[in-house]
Amino acid sequence: MPKNSDLVIDVSPDTLRTVAFAAIGGVRSMAAPALLARSASRGDVPGLRATPFAALGSNRVSNVLQVLMVGEMLGDKTPFIPSRVSAGPLFGRALSGALAGSALFASRRRQGVSGALLGAAAALAGAYAADRLRSATTQGLGLPDPIFGLLEDGVVLFSGNRLLRKGFASGS
Repeated sequence: MPKNSDLVIDVSPDTLRTVAFAAIGGVRSMAAPALLARSASRGDVPGLRATPFAALGSNRVSNVLQVLMVGEMLGDKTPFIPSRVSAGPLFGRALSGALAGSALFASRRRQGVSGALLGAAAALAGAYAADRLRSATTQGLGLPDPIFGLLEDGVVLFSGNRLLRKGFASGS
């Protein structure tokens, strides 16, 4: 039995799904909130209704976030967007992961602060991992940067939707 001063880390399937989903925010900062809002608006994340994140279930919020996500994905293919690991974008990715982690934890009646910290850390890890992979792939293999960006988009959309499908979100 742990003492009050012992740190206990719950590594449940929900926690692992939250980490994986929040890491998506490190790859595409708008993807985590947009995919979460779309799932919530469809009723796939029903536990959000009674939380501070209930607005994510609104069709209007979902639509706005979807537009922002698509805009980010399009902008990513241009040379004008700064590196995802530069200070400003990295901060935004950490916030995205924190939002996703906190909302998912709150939807399961878990501490939102813990989810936020875990989500931010996962998004930062996702940002650095994706940045290294993109550099290695585009420079090492000669794959054009926009092509790799499209591959990233596909992975983000597929895995994000998979992680939030009704069975996962409801704990099944």
